[in-house]
Amino acid sequence: MWNVQHYIWVISHLYFLSGFIQWGGAMVMVEMQASPLYRVIGYPISIYCNVSGFSDPSALQNFQFSIYKPNKPSQEIQIISTAEKDFAMAVYSQRVRDGDITLDRLSVTSVLFKVKSLKSGDEGDYECYTPNTERVYHGTYSAKTTLKVIEDTLIASSTETSSLSLTVGDNLDLQCLASSNTYQHTHLSITWYLHRDGQASPSPIISLDRYLTVNPGLEFESRYRAGLISLDKMEEATYRLKMSRVEMPDAGRIYCQAQEWIQDPDRSWYPIAKKDAQETTLTVKAKEVAPEPGSGSISVSMKVEEAQLNEGGELAVQCTVDVQGMTGQFFSVAWMKDNQELAKIGPTGVLDVGPEYKGRESDGELRAMRTGQEKIHLLTLRPVRTQDQGAFHCRVWSNDRDDNGVFKQGPSQDSATKPVTIKATESGLAVAMATNEMSVSEGGELRITCKVSGARGQLSITWQRRSVSMSTGPFSDVISLSQMGVQDLGAEFKQRKVGALRSTGDTFILELRDIVTSDAGSYQCTVSEWTTESNGNAKKTNSQSQVGSVNVLTVESQLKVKLNSRGAQVMEGGEVELLCGVKGPRFPITVTWSLMREGESAPENILTFSNTGDIKWRGDQSSYQLSVTASNNQVLHTLRIIQASRREAGQYQCEISAFLQGRHRKLHISNQLAVLVQPPKSVLTLSSSKPPVDQSINTDVLIQCSVTKATSTASRFAVEWVVQKQEGNQTILSSDRDAVVTLGAGVSTDQRISMRRREGRSFELTIRQTRIDDSGTYYCVVEEWLQDPLGQWYKLQPSSAAIELRLKETVSDLSVDKTDKELKVRDGDGVELICSLIAGASGPASLYALTWFYKRGSFSSSVKVPLVIMGRDGILTYPEDQEHLRPQGLKGRLTFSRPTHSTFQLGLQRAHQGDSGAYQCQVDQYQLNDGKWKQTASDKSGTTILTVKPIESVLTVSASPSLLGQNLDTDVQMDCSIVRATSNSSRFAVTWLAQKGQEGNMTILSSDHDAVVSPGVGLSTGQRISMRRREGRGFELTIRQTRIDDSGTYYCVVEEWLQDPLGQWYKLQPSSAAIELRLKETVSDLSVDKTDKELKVRDGDGVELTCSLTAGASGPASLYALTWLYKRGSSSSSVKVPLVIMGRDGILTYPEDQEHLRPQGLKGRLTFSRPTHSTYQLGLQRAHQGDSGAYQCQVDQYQLNDGKWKQTASDKSGTTNLTVKPIESVLTVSASPSLLGQNLHTDVQMDCSIVRATSNSSRFAVTWLAQKGEGNMTILTSDRDAVVSPGVGLSTGQRISMRRREGRGFELTIRQSRSNDSGMYYCVVEEWLQDALGQWYKFQPSSAAIELRFNATGSMSTSEPDCATGLVLGIFISLFCVLAILIIVLSIKLKGRGSAGKKTQLNTLWAEENPLKPVQGDG
Repeated sequence: MWNVQHYIWVISHLYFLSGFIQWGGAMVMVEMQASPLYRVIGYPISIYCNVSGFSDPSALQNFQFSIYKPNKPSQEIQIISTAEKDFAMAVYSQRVRDGDITLDRLSVTSVLFKVKSLKSGDEGDYECYTPNTERVYHGTYSAKTTLKVIEDTLIASSTETSSLSLTVGDNLDLQCLASSNTYQHTHLSITWYLHRDGQASPSPIISLDRYLTVNPGLEFESRYRAGLISLDKMEEATYRLKMSRVEMPDAGRIYCQAQEWIQDPDRSWYPIAKKDAQETTLTVKAKEVAPEPGSGSISVSMKVEEAQLNEGGELAVQCTVDVQGMTGQFFSVAWMKDNQELAKIGPTGVLDVGPEYKGRESDGELRAMRTGQEKIHLLTLRPVRTQDQGAFHCRVWSNDRDDNGVFKQGPSQDSATKPVTIKATESGLAVAMATNEMSVSEGGELRITCKVSGARGQLSITWQRRSVSMSTGPFSDVISLSQMGVQDLGAEFKQRKVGALRSTGDTFILELRDIVTSDAGSYQCTVSEWTTESNGNAKKTNSQSQVGSVNVLTVESQLKVKLNSRGAQVMEGGEVELLCGVKGPRFPITVTWSLMREGESAPENILTFSNTGDIKWRGDQSSYQLSVTASNNQVLHTLRIIQASRREAGQYQCEISAFLQGRHRKLHISNQLAVLVQPPKSVLTLSSSKPPVDQSINTDVLIQCSVTKATSTASRFAVEWVVQKQEGNQTILSSDRDAVVTLGAGVSTDQRISMRRREGRSFELTIRQTRIDDSGTYYCVVEEWLQDPLGQWYKLQPSSAAIELRLKETVSDLSVDKTDKELKVRDGDGVELICSLIAGASGPASLYALTWFYKRGSFSSSVKVPLVIMGRDGILTYPEDQEHLRPQGLKGRLTFSRPTHSTFQLGLQRAHQGDSGAYQCQVDQYQLNDGKWKQTASDKSGTTILTVKPIESVLTVSASPSLLGQNLDTDVQMDCSIVRATSNSSRFAVTWLAQKGQEGNMTILSSDHDAVVSPGVGLSTGQRISMRRREGRGFELTIRQTRIDDSGTYYCVVEEWLQDPLGQWYKLQPSSAAIELRLKETVSDLSVDKTDKELKVRDGDGVELTCSLTAGASGPASLYALTWLYKRGSSSSSVKVPLVIMGRDGILTYPEDQEHLRPQGLKGRLTFSRPTHSTYQLGLQRAHQGDSGAYQCQVDQYQLNDGKWKQTASDKSGTTNLTVKPIESVLTVSASPSLLGQNLHTDVQMDCSIVRATSNSSRFAVTWLAQKGEGNMTILTSDRDAVVSPGVGLSTGQRISMRRREGRGFELTIRQSRSNDSGMYYCVVEEWLQDALGQWYKFQPSSAAIELRFNATGSMSTSEPDCATGLVLGIFISLFCVLAILIIVLSIKLKGRGSAGKKTQLNTLWAEENPLKPVQGDG
């Protein structure tokens, strides 16, 4: 079910909690899975989305899912919605209709988004959005999660044959290989299945889950408990199934299934891929009870001398073989204990002991032999231990020897089983483990204690371990301590820090340091008691064992991180403390603080506090302070935000990574914590002047507003003057916080209206020579701006004051026709707009001015701008400001006239669609008063809505008839003509397309409206295909020397282009016509092998591609041409291009166009051969990864006809998919032994050598590092060209040097060593190789370590000034010496006072650092 139940459980709980949130009046919150989510191509995914916080929790909410892809992170692509059926955009609509993408509702407030089969293009940020269903917005209505789509690298395969036949009682041993090559941290689980014939579903036999825990299937649980079935992890990728004594119901198809799991950020495990290995068909035959007459028989019986023994006694097991009618037959005998083979004597009499008893056979405790009578076989075990008890039986089978002397095993026979019990001696040796179950932290120290009681002689102890993956396997030695106190390390632990201690006479302790996860398992201590015989030899008399289990707790499972805060909401300039608490063992950790700001796609790392104490700042350091405090149960990393600004607002996270065993472990990411930085609450208050309510026109008016109260004395103010009229609000003038004044949209630039700032935060608006249309309500809108701690300006909530202005106009009878009109014309037509006076004075004492206005579209928010103004003197003016708000190219197309006294006309020539909009006229009346012209009235007309529609295309195209049954190697001509055009001035763009088979449409040639011809993408037509324009709007396509693959349907697609009044070309709806071309192929038996192949090679290998004719004519009358084709990748949209062409004359040509579509440097690495008549080979030398892709050959057959060679057939091969994999590095580096106890002031030399290289042509870059308290420091580096450079910030002089020795050796020399040169030195080697193109690339580096330590004592010499200068001794000289000493002491004190507070430092390579403070140098 792919964890759907898990998502339903999460959603149900979120839904339950949402009721409490709603009841408490919480904000709306949309929640999705934490990201990133990693999923595999071709597998499904489910993403849940839940919303809470609505006032009505039972109300049905709708959901929408969209994606933001990495290449266009700001572009939303809609996928699916619960409300809209057609919500999806084109790229996802088909997948939604097919059911590949669904949105299932889980409840009224939760959904589950599903994709059945992921594609690589599905990677991106997925957004879940729920529309608001309430009157107010309160909360967050969308959430995002990131999906990463990764390649399917899971591999599962079987190493066994496809079929296997066994007899009842035989043992089955199968192996399965399973691995994943993903870069993500994933776990594998393995399950073996048995699918019986007729069974609907397979039955699980046994599984190894992702935690390496073995679980048997329900049907096989009892056999697992009896030890008859086991599953072991043999190597890194090998899993073995063992079934002892197979039964008849075990027949069927057995296979293993590998499943890959990944841990999501919510800590849940999710299966991302699964693969089944090849099946092995098992046939189980019944065991033959009686032999056939004359064939002979074999049987075995067992006798135990004493089945109940005391510890330390001797066990004797006798196997008797009865052979009838099998004279001279070889056979083998085995002793079985609890169905496990204890020992075996083979057909040649050689003894083979099982791993559990191998050591006891070496110590002489176990013996097995054939007695004088060949049919009797005896096994003895002395002294016995309690763990030796169990169920014993004998097994015998015949062995046939072939001509080569190899034995072949026949069917086996078992004796009856007899239990053997061993009783511990009452007063003898006893062993007890202090703790049978214990847990230890990874990287820590393991201490296991075994106490001994009842011992009488000398004691030895052996510590052994059995790993978790080998639940039923033998123990392996860790360490042993002999009775003489000699330690002996096991083979697996020779390089480990392990010790065996005997703290007291009865207490033994195992110590194992630097624990790794593979150390988990069962540990056994075996204590043996020894006595000394009369001959002085030691004899083991008794042994006792005790087993305990050890669980290794990984670093990841123990570390916990949580982020809290003190004051997550703060005003600008305030302080916030973020507390990152880390709980768990005290591992060295690296802490990274990150901040995700709103609107940003990725978080920003603020700082990294490394495990060495170094701090690396990546952002603005001035706003943060860091501190670390430790308590008993946690370490608290505190990030303090000082003087917070909006820049510090967002979602904070801390990430921790433990540094263990020389590497950083998996990241632990804390919860996100939001820090809200709020601006101060505005207290801005305004007051305004109260001008006279009624003012006369043609007077000056002054309007004032003032700031009476501000939020801060440092505030700045932006002012906007807005007037409200019937047609809406209009900005007149505005002044920003820097007092820069700008005009409002649509306002005339004359000096009639102005604004200024006065002292004391006051603002004035002056209107001179008022007009009647200046009436309205004026608003003074003031925005208050403040500066944050970073110097960034931000604004507070604006405040406004209103002043009403009413103007009186002289009584007039002026009236303009206010009828609204709708006018629709075609593109290119002329337009006549009329403005009519219904009433108005006439005569020499009255004049009129007129303004035509234009507003784009019909939206109320559009700005009205003047087009043309006729003054009262009859002079026309065209305003030049705000040109972008007017139709383009208007001035040259306008005409103005006044046919009558009361009629004004505006003409618009050659209208285009950009002229559409609302037109209106305004008439101002002027009358002569006291010798001056004064405006007495103004009126506006109704609105004329002009719509200019595009021209409708009438383009009609016809084509010549289809060409059916055409011969090959002839010239074919196809015609198409324009029957009807939309305009005589039209131009035409023509594209010829070809549709062939399932390949889709392919562009052959195209000609744009300027008659420029270009070939289609991926085509190299040469001179064989051409097109031309004929007179009379005809277009012709010619194909010369036709080939069989020219057959198909050809389309002539014509686009008609017209020119608008501005001279811009635009196209109309295209039209097309089709012509079918069918070519007759000469009867031919040509056939090419169409087998698809997969070919995988390593970088640098040679590749041989074969193209084989399975049928085809031969002889002098038949020739063949061949083309090798290449396509990069497996995408269907990739273009197939020719690599090399062999003509029928055998001449090779290499196409040179479209070179970017071919592998680089290919021409010099290709070889072409034809080893046989029907085989063509293409060789590719020194392959590199860029050569990967699909290769295919095309064979064209030519035959001699009437003295001319003509193509008679063509065929293509199957596809060979070539994958070139990178070379895997085998670089191995060794170093000279550690240098401990070196003397100071001597020269020290350290060597490292390359033991094994990946290639003989490799080059090497070497870096010498030193690890000290402050972390790793680069000393010297030599690149692959042997150029040596010192580490950053180091000046080594001649004291430290490095050189390359012969035979790939590298030497570091430190001259005149100092005490602070001590530490771990690492020789890090990078291996470089050259690819086929001559480019260098490097492998994973390898390193070796050398420890350098100096003796604690060193040589120090002090020099004192010699006061005596001769042989004369006396009081005078003594006084002189005393005086000299006083002068020296006094000068030292004066110098110390002058340099107080300064820190001295030795001039060495190593800088002394404080982990939480900047590095300080010499004063």
